[in-house]
Amino acid sequence: MLHSTTKIGLTLAAGIAGGFMLNASLAPSHALQPEGEMPDMDEMMAQMAILGTPNEHHEKLTRVVGEWDVNATFMMPDGSEMKGTGSMNCKQILDGRFIKTDFRMPEFMGMPFIGIGYNGYDNSTQSYQGVWMDSMSTKMFIMDGEFNSDGEYIATGATAHGTLMKIVQSMPDDDTIEDNFYDSMDGGATWIQSGTMVYTRK
Repeated sequence: MLHSTTKIGLTLAAGIAGGFMLNASLAPSHALQPEGEMPDMDEMMAQMAILGTPNEHHEKLTRVVGEWDVNATFMMPDGSEMKGTGSMNCKQILDGRFIKTDFRMPEFMGMPFIGIGYNGYDNSTQSYQGVWMDSMSTKMFIMDGEFNSDGEYIATGATAHGTLMKIVQSMPDDDTIEDNFYDSMDGGATWIQSGTMVYTRK
């Protein structure tokens, strides 16, 4: 079973995304180029423009941009609840290609909690991606995400202990975000809710 401190540290993820090295950005997309053919420079530049241009998928992520108050509730292994309050600031970076999240709780489990996240959409793999780092762990928590038909954003990733965590984010209105956190000990066959975070726009 996850140590409760580590589990909560991994659960405290509000928004998340990935970054890529420059040469990966410049490499031709296999999805756009037939195998065995090298594109000429004009074709490569055209591919780079397509892969590097924000689109409607990036626009979907901007719904969280702004400053938020946070109320968090986490379920402990003994059935008790642990509560905390904090703030979150989300902003667009790199001309709308990514969302950066700064998260702070002045006191949680006897100490300040600070987290940083990035999320975005990778045009080359056609997938939402995220990364999260915080003051409770040395792990860079990497997640894959998708929007479902109800408009919820669902992100899933592996914890440092090899178990899975899922975040289901919904927005009942423009000024409210609700993140529900779930853990799976059996590879995603079943999920147990581990926490809820409600964000109210300042």
